Amino acid sequence: MHSYQRFVRQSEEYPISNGDMQDAPKKPKQMKTFFSLYHNMDEILEQNSDVIQPRVLNGSAHNFCNNTDHCIRPFMRHETRYRVAPDYKMAHCVVHKSMSTVITGIMCYLYNRNHFVKVDKQMNMSEWDKASLCRGDNTFRHLKSLQRKYNASEMDGWSLSMITRDPIDRFVSGYVDRCIRVAEGPSPCNGCDKNMTCFILSEYERFKKQATKGVLTNTFEDRHFYPQNWRCDIKTMRDKYEFIRYSSDPSKQLMEDLFKIGRRQGIPENELEYIEDELTKNRKTTHTTAYSPAREFYQKRLRENPLLMEYVVRMFYHDFVILNYPFPEGF
Repeated sequence: MHSYQRFVRQSEEYPISNGDMQDAPKKPKQMKTFFSLYHNMDEILEQNSDVIQPRVLNGSAHNFCNNTDHCIRPFMRHETRYRVAPDYKMAHCVVHKSMSTVITGIMCYLYNRNHFVKVDKQMNMSEWDKASLCRGDNTFRHLKSLQRKYNASEMDGWSLSMITRDPIDRFVSGYVDRCIRVAEGPSPCNGCDKNMTCFILSEYERFKKQATKGVLTNTFEDRHFYPQNWRCDIKTMRDKYEFIRYSSDPSKQLMEDLFKIGRRQGIPENELEYIEDELTKNRKTTHTTAYSPAREFYQKRLRENPLLMEYVVRMFYHDFVILNYPFPEGF
Protein backbone atom coordinates (compact mmCIF):
# COMPACT_ATOMS: atom_id res chain seq x y z
CA MET A 1 0.00 0.00 0.00
CA HIS A 2 1.33 3.41 -0.93
CA SER A 3 1.33 6.24 1.59
CA TYR A 4 1.39 9.96 0.88
CA GLN A 5 4.45 10.24 3.14
CA ARG A 6 6.49 8.32 0.54
CA PHE A 7 9.87 9.94 0.00
CA VAL A 8 10.32 11.34 -3.47
CA ARG A 9 12.71 9.13 -5.38
CA GLN A 10 15.78 10.63 -6.98
CA SER A 11 15.17 11.21 -10.68
CA GLU A 12 17.36 9.21 -13.03
CA GLU A 13 16.46 11.33 -16.04
CA TYR A 14 18.74 13.75 -17.85
CA PRO A 15 18.45 17.30 -16.49
CA ILE A 16 17.32 20.00 -18.92
CA SER A 17 18.46 23.54 -18.35
CA ASN A 18 15.88 26.28 -17.95
CA GLY A 19 15.97 28.00 -21.34
CA ASP A 20 17.05 25.71 -24.16
CA MET A 21 16.24 22.06 -24.71
CA GLN A 22 17.75 21.48 -28.12
CA ASP A 23 21.17 20.39 -26.88
CA ALA A 24 19.84 18.09 -24.16
CA PRO A 25 20.82 14.42 -24.61
CA LYS A 26 17.98 12.07 -25.47
CA LYS A 27 17.12 9.46 -22.89
CA PRO A 28 16.60 5.86 -24.02
CA LYS A 29 12.99 4.85 -24.53
CA GLN A 30 11.41 2.92 -21.68
CA MET A 31 8.99 0.03 -22.00
CA LYS A 32 5.36 1.05 -21.64
CA THR A 33 2.61 -0.82 -19.84
CA PHE A 34 -1.10 -0.37 -20.55
CA PHE A 35 -4.09 -0.53 -18.21
CA SER A 36 -7.77 -0.49 -19.08
CA LEU A 37 -9.70 2.53 -17.79
CA TYR A 38 -12.89 0.48 -17.92
CA HIS A 39 -11.86 -2.70 -16.11
CA ASN A 40 -9.79 -3.71 -13.07
CA MET A 41 -11.31 -0.98 -10.91
CA ASP A 42 -10.70 -3.20 -7.88
CA GLU A 43 -6.97 -2.57 -8.22
CA ILE A 44 -7.52 1.20 -8.39
CA LEU A 45 -9.80 1.14 -5.35
CA GLU A 46 -7.34 -0.97 -3.36
CA GLN A 47 -4.41 1.31 -4.09
CA ASN A 48 -6.42 4.39 -3.12
CA SER A 49 -7.86 3.18 0.17
CA ASP A 50 -5.42 5.23 2.28
CA VAL A 51 -6.87 7.73 4.75
CA ILE A 52 -6.03 11.27 3.67
CA GLN A 53 -5.01 13.80 6.34
CA PRO A 54 -6.57 17.29 6.72
CA ARG A 55 -5.26 20.35 4.89
CA VAL A 56 -1.90 21.74 5.94
CA LEU A 57 -2.62 25.37 4.99
CA ASN A 58 -6.04 26.89 5.48
CA GLY A 59 -7.56 30.01 4.00
CA SER A 60 -7.61 31.23 0.41
CA ALA A 61 -4.99 30.39 -2.17
CA HIS A 62 -4.06 34.07 -2.42
CA ASN A 63 -3.26 34.15 1.28
CA PHE A 64 -0.97 31.13 1.34
CA CYS A 65 0.60 31.65 -2.11
CA ASN A 66 1.36 35.36 -2.26
CA ASN A 67 4.91 36.19 -1.16
CA THR A 68 5.54 32.70 0.17
CA ASP A 69 7.37 29.61 -1.03
CA HIS A 70 4.35 27.37 -0.52
CA CYS A 71 3.34 27.55 -4.18
CA ILE A 72 5.29 26.72 -7.32
CA ARG A 73 6.77 29.81 -8.92
CA PRO A 74 5.70 30.88 -12.42
CA PHE A 75 7.49 31.25 -15.74
CA MET A 76 10.05 28.49 -15.77
CA ARG A 77 10.74 27.75 -19.43
CA HIS A 78 9.77 24.23 -20.43
CA GLU A 79 9.51 22.66 -23.88
CA THR A 80 7.63 24.97 -26.20
CA ARG A 81 6.26 23.83 -29.54
CA TYR A 82 4.88 26.29 -32.04
CA ARG A 83 2.94 24.81 -34.98
CA VAL A 84 2.57 27.20 -37.88
CA ALA A 85 0.44 27.67 -40.99
CA PRO A 86 2.44 30.41 -42.74
CA ASP A 87 0.03 30.80 -45.67
CA TYR A 88 -2.44 32.24 -43.17
CA LYS A 89 0.11 33.72 -40.76
CA MET A 90 -1.07 31.51 -37.94
CA ALA A 91 1.07 30.20 -35.07
CA HIS A 92 -0.24 28.02 -32.27
CA CYS A 93 1.65 26.96 -29.15
CA VAL A 94 0.83 23.35 -28.27
CA VAL A 95 0.48 22.30 -24.62
CA HIS A 96 0.19 18.70 -23.41
CA LYS A 97 -3.33 17.71 -22.28
CA SER A 98 -4.93 20.73 -23.93
CA MET A 99 -6.13 19.32 -27.27
CA SER A 100 -2.52 19.00 -28.38
CA THR A 101 -3.19 16.07 -30.73
CA VAL A 102 -6.17 17.74 -32.38
CA ILE A 103 -4.56 21.16 -32.84
CA THR A 104 -1.37 19.56 -34.19
CA GLY A 105 -3.47 17.80 -36.84
CA ILE A 106 -5.31 21.01 -37.77
CA MET A 107 -2.14 23.07 -38.11
CA CYS A 108 -0.49 20.29 -40.12
CA TYR A 109 -3.43 20.23 -42.52
CA LEU A 110 -3.33 24.01 -42.96
CA TYR A 111 0.42 23.84 -43.53
CA ASN A 112 0.35 21.07 -46.13
CA ARG A 113 -3.29 20.81 -47.21
CA ASN A 114 -2.54 20.34 -50.91
CA HIS A 115 -0.56 17.17 -50.23
CA PHE A 116 -3.36 15.76 -48.10
CA VAL A 117 -5.30 14.54 -51.15
CA LYS A 118 -2.57 11.94 -51.67
CA VAL A 119 -3.08 10.49 -48.21
CA ASP A 120 -5.71 8.01 -47.06
CA LYS A 121 -8.90 10.00 -46.51
CA GLN A 122 -9.99 7.66 -43.73
CA MET A 123 -7.10 8.72 -41.54
CA ASN A 124 -7.97 10.32 -38.20
CA MET A 125 -6.95 13.90 -37.63
CA SER A 126 -4.60 12.71 -34.87
CA GLU A 127 -2.59 10.83 -37.52
CA TRP A 128 -2.17 13.69 -40.00
CA ASP A 129 1.14 14.86 -38.59
CA LYS A 130 2.54 11.31 -38.69
CA ALA A 131 1.79 10.56 -42.34
CA SER A 132 4.66 12.44 -44.01
CA LEU A 133 2.40 15.49 -44.16
CA CYS A 134 4.48 17.68 -41.91
CA ARG A 135 7.19 15.59 -40.22
CA GLY A 136 7.86 18.50 -37.90
CA ASP A 137 8.48 20.90 -40.79
CA ASN A 138 5.96 23.36 -39.36
CA THR A 139 7.24 23.07 -35.79
CA PHE A 140 9.47 25.53 -33.94
CA ARG A 141 10.88 25.25 -30.43
CA HIS A 142 11.59 28.95 -30.13
CA LEU A 143 9.51 31.93 -31.16
CA LYS A 144 12.61 33.75 -32.39
CA SER A 145 13.30 30.97 -34.89
CA LEU A 146 9.77 31.32 -36.26
CA GLN A 147 10.12 35.10 -36.44
CA ARG A 148 13.42 34.88 -38.32
CA LYS A 149 12.17 32.34 -40.86
CA TYR A 150 9.05 34.31 -41.74
CA ASN A 151 10.45 37.82 -41.18
CA ALA A 152 7.87 38.46 -38.48
CA SER A 153 9.85 40.12 -35.70
CA GLU A 154 6.79 41.87 -34.27
CA MET A 155 4.31 39.18 -35.37
CA ASP A 156 2.38 41.89 -37.23
CA GLY A 157 -0.55 40.35 -39.08
CA TRP A 158 0.06 36.99 -37.42
CA SER A 159 -2.25 35.24 -34.98
CA LEU A 160 -0.61 33.70 -31.92
CA SER A 161 -2.88 31.31 -30.05
CA MET A 162 -2.83 28.76 -27.26
CA ILE A 163 -5.48 26.42 -25.89
CA THR A 164 -5.75 26.70 -22.11
CA ARG A 165 -7.46 24.30 -19.74
CA ASP A 166 -8.84 24.44 -16.22
CA PRO A 167 -5.87 23.34 -14.06
CA ILE A 168 -7.85 20.76 -12.05
CA ASP A 169 -9.39 19.18 -15.14
CA ARG A 170 -6.04 19.15 -16.93
CA PHE A 171 -4.32 17.49 -13.97
CA VAL A 172 -6.91 14.71 -13.68
CA SER A 173 -6.82 14.06 -17.42
CA GLY A 174 -3.03 13.92 -17.39
CA TYR A 175 -2.93 11.69 -14.34
CA VAL A 176 -5.37 9.13 -15.71
CA ASP A 177 -3.71 9.15 -19.12
CA ARG A 178 -0.05 9.06 -18.09
CA CYS A 179 -0.17 7.23 -14.74
CA ILE A 180 -3.08 4.83 -15.23
CA ARG A 181 -3.83 4.24 -18.93
CA VAL A 182 -0.19 4.01 -19.99
CA ALA A 183 2.85 4.00 -17.71
CA GLU A 184 6.50 4.13 -18.73
CA GLY A 185 9.50 2.56 -17.08
CA PRO A 186 9.93 0.20 -14.12
CA SER A 187 8.77 2.69 -11.48
CA PRO A 188 6.27 5.04 -13.13
CA CYS A 189 4.71 8.18 -11.69
CA ASN A 190 7.31 8.78 -8.96
CA GLY A 191 7.08 5.14 -7.91
CA CYS A 192 3.47 5.64 -6.78
CA ASP A 193 1.87 3.22 -9.23
CA LYS A 194 -1.88 4.03 -9.14
CA ASN A 195 -2.02 5.85 -5.80
CA MET A 196 -3.01 9.46 -6.50
CA THR A 197 -2.24 10.80 -3.01
CA CYS A 198 1.35 9.61 -3.27
CA PHE A 199 1.73 11.08 -6.74
CA ILE A 200 0.28 14.51 -5.97
CA LEU A 201 2.45 15.09 -2.91
CA SER A 202 5.61 13.71 -4.50
CA GLU A 203 5.05 15.65 -7.73
CA TYR A 204 4.61 18.86 -5.75
CA GLU A 205 7.98 18.24 -4.08
CA ARG A 206 9.56 17.50 -7.46
CA PHE A 207 8.19 20.73 -8.95
CA LYS A 208 9.35 22.76 -5.97
CA LYS A 209 12.85 21.30 -6.03
CA GLN A 210 13.23 21.80 -9.79
CA ALA A 211 11.87 25.36 -9.71
CA THR A 212 14.21 26.27 -6.86
CA LYS A 213 17.23 24.91 -8.74
CA GLY A 214 16.11 26.35 -12.06
CA VAL A 215 16.65 22.98 -13.74
CA LEU A 216 13.84 20.81 -15.10
CA THR A 217 13.86 17.02 -15.54
CA ASN A 218 11.87 16.13 -18.62
CA THR A 219 10.37 12.82 -17.51
CA PHE A 220 7.57 11.05 -19.32
CA GLU A 221 5.11 12.18 -16.65
CA ASP A 222 6.46 15.64 -15.85
CA ARG A 223 6.00 17.02 -19.33
CA HIS A 224 2.26 16.35 -19.04
CA PHE A 225 1.94 18.06 -15.66
CA TYR A 226 4.21 21.09 -15.70
CA PRO A 227 2.18 24.31 -15.35
CA GLN A 228 0.81 25.81 -18.53
CA ASN A 229 2.51 29.14 -17.76
CA TRP A 230 5.91 27.43 -18.00
CA ARG A 231 5.39 27.10 -21.76
CA CYS A 232 4.73 29.25 -24.79
CA ASP A 233 6.82 32.24 -23.66
CA ILE A 234 3.86 33.41 -21.59
CA LYS A 235 6.03 35.70 -19.49
CA THR A 236 7.05 37.88 -22.45
CA MET A 237 4.30 37.23 -25.02
CA ARG A 238 1.17 37.10 -22.87
CA ASP A 239 -0.33 40.24 -24.39
CA LYS A 240 0.10 38.87 -27.93
CA TYR A 241 -1.84 35.66 -27.30
CA GLU A 242 -5.39 34.79 -28.12
CA PHE A 243 -6.29 32.20 -25.50
CA ILE A 244 -8.80 29.54 -26.53
CA ARG A 245 -10.64 27.69 -23.78
CA TYR A 246 -10.43 23.90 -23.89
CA SER A 247 -13.63 21.98 -24.48
CA SER A 248 -13.98 18.21 -24.15
CA ASP A 249 -15.85 18.19 -27.46
CA PRO A 250 -13.64 20.05 -29.96
CA SER A 251 -16.51 20.37 -32.43
CA LYS A 252 -18.15 22.93 -30.15
CA GLN A 253 -16.45 25.83 -28.33
CA LEU A 254 -12.93 25.13 -29.59
CA MET A 255 -14.09 25.04 -33.19
CA GLU A 256 -16.05 28.27 -32.78
CA ASP A 257 -13.11 30.14 -31.26
CA LEU A 258 -10.52 28.71 -33.65
CA PHE A 259 -12.67 29.37 -36.71
CA LYS A 260 -13.15 32.98 -35.66
CA ILE A 261 -9.36 33.38 -35.81
CA GLY A 262 -9.16 31.34 -39.02
CA ARG A 263 -11.69 33.49 -40.88
CA ARG A 264 -9.89 36.64 -39.82
CA GLN A 265 -6.64 35.15 -41.13
CA GLY A 266 -8.22 34.32 -44.48
CA ILE A 267 -8.81 30.56 -44.35
CA PRO A 268 -11.37 29.68 -47.07
CA GLU A 269 -14.72 28.30 -45.96
CA ASN A 270 -14.19 25.00 -47.78
CA GLU A 271 -11.08 24.32 -45.69
CA LEU A 272 -12.89 25.24 -42.48
CA GLU A 273 -15.72 22.92 -43.49
CA TYR A 274 -13.25 20.10 -44.03
CA ILE A 275 -11.78 20.63 -40.55
CA GLU A 276 -15.28 20.80 -39.07
CA ASP A 277 -16.19 17.49 -40.68
CA GLU A 278 -13.06 15.88 -39.24
CA LEU A 279 -13.67 17.28 -35.77
CA THR A 280 -17.25 16.06 -35.84
CA LYS A 281 -16.54 12.51 -36.94
CA ASN A 282 -13.33 11.99 -34.94
CA ARG A 283 -14.28 13.19 -31.49
CA LYS A 284 -11.99 10.79 -29.61
CA THR A 285 -8.22 10.63 -29.77
CA THR A 286 -5.98 7.88 -28.44
CA HIS A 287 -5.34 9.89 -25.27
CA THR A 288 -8.98 10.63 -24.41
CA THR A 289 -9.81 9.66 -20.81
CA ALA A 290 -13.20 11.37 -20.46
CA TYR A 291 -16.18 9.37 -19.17
CA SER A 292 -14.15 6.32 -18.17
CA PRO A 293 -14.80 4.81 -14.70
CA ALA A 294 -11.17 5.45 -13.76
CA ARG A 295 -11.45 9.14 -14.69
CA GLU A 296 -14.68 9.53 -12.71
CA PHE A 297 -13.15 7.85 -9.65
CA TYR A 298 -10.01 10.00 -9.57
CA GLN A 299 -11.92 13.20 -10.30
CA LYS A 300 -14.22 12.52 -7.35
CA ARG A 301 -11.39 11.49 -5.02
CA LEU A 302 -9.44 14.67 -5.77
CA ARG A 303 -12.33 17.10 -5.45
CA GLU A 304 -13.61 15.53 -2.23
CA ASN A 305 -10.25 15.63 -0.41
CA PRO A 306 -9.13 19.08 0.80
CA LEU A 307 -5.48 18.08 1.22
CA LEU A 308 -5.17 16.82 -2.35
CA MET A 309 -6.92 19.92 -3.68
CA GLU A 310 -4.60 22.11 -1.63
CA TYR A 311 -1.50 20.60 -3.18
CA VAL A 312 -2.87 20.75 -6.72
CA VAL A 313 -3.71 24.43 -6.14
CA ARG A 314 -0.18 24.97 -4.81
CA MET A 315 1.26 23.45 -8.00
CA PHE A 316 -0.95 25.38 -10.41
CA TYR A 317 -1.76 28.58 -8.51
CA HIS A 318 -0.27 30.79 -11.20
CA ASP A 319 -2.17 29.00 -13.97
CA PHE A 320 -5.41 29.89 -12.18
CA VAL A 321 -4.33 33.53 -11.91
CA ILE A 322 -2.57 34.11 -15.24
CA LEU A 323 -5.10 32.19 -17.36
CA ASN A 324 -8.09 33.51 -15.40
CA TYR A 325 -9.63 30.29 -14.14
CA PRO A 326 -11.76 30.27 -10.97
CA PHE A 327 -10.26 28.64 -7.89
CA PRO A 328 -12.11 25.58 -6.55
CA GLU A 329 -14.55 26.14 -3.70
CA GLY A 330 -12.77 26.68 -0.38
CA PHE A 331 -9.69 28.25 -1.98
